[in-house]
Amino acid sequence: MVYKIIWTFRARKDLKSIKEYVAQDSLYYAEKLIGRIYERVDVLQDYPEIGIPVLPEKFKHLRKILYQSYRIVYHFSGSEVSVITVHHQSRLLENIPQIKEYKE
Repeated sequence: MVYKIIWTFRARKDLKSIKEYVAQDSLYYAEKLIGRIYERVDVLQDYPEIGIPVLPEKFKHLRKILYQSYRIVYHFSGSEVSVITVHHQSRLLENIPQIKEYKE
């Protein structure tokens, strides 16, 4: 089964912020980083369960995958994978508004 990838508004906004930040030093590497994040997420079309569970005591289908210093948090159910947020791994999951507000 191939899952449909859905990027939430927040996740797209996260990517834009990441790109703008990295582009301050190098537009080339900013674009390359964002492209690689998209490639990493594309793997979820075939293997949505590869991610590490996020707060499993609270959420059944919330997971994360990592790319370099970034954590990509997503939810999967039915035939869809929804990317919730993309953020730096130095941030605590419990302090991220998208996780606090997330409801399964």
